[in-house]
Amino acid sequence: MADLRRVYVDSCCFIDLVKIDIGKALAANKEHSVWFLKRLLEAHRDGEVFICTSVLTIAECQHAGEVDISENVKSIFNRFLMSGQYLRLAQITPFTAQDARDLRWVHGISGLRGPDSIHIASALEMKCEEFLSDDGRLVRAGKESGPLSRLGLYVKEPKDTACLPAKYRQMELNGGQRSH
Repeated sequence: MADLRRVYVDSCCFIDLVKIDIGKALAANKEHSVWFLKRLLEAHRDGEVFICTSVLTIAECQHAGEVDISENVKSIFNRFLMSGQYLRLAQITPFTAQDARDLRWVHGISGLRGPDSIHIASALEMKCEEFLSDDGRLVRAGKESGPLSRLGLYVKEPKDTACLPAKYRQMELNGGQRSH
């Protein structure tokens, strides 16, 4: 059996996913990215790709753009992040934090905030080849930053993933959703 493609998903992608699920409008390019994220999560559930995020994501996914957090929003976040079906949670250890710090100290990657550094270090620790984010600052940093690509990590928007298996890129005639 071939090694699975490994993808790390940043918190902002899950927030956009929940916004779509509760009926909030997003920019068209973000809706497209959410579609790809949902397909990636399905592919992970089916054992065809490896998706992960840091346990930090649980703390960062506090809302979906709402002041009053509904039980529905909490439930959706918990189902995606905590069920164990759609992704694997990467634990933060002192070594992860040291690696996060060393992104700047050793690799010269500046401009990352603490949580962003933890996410990048977690992705590298989990041996991911792609880091998916809708955070424009991170996507720009990843494109402009040679050091991240030299470390084997490519920052992309979910719609630009190269890791989604071809069969998950297919749309069905039942309203555009794949059926299982």
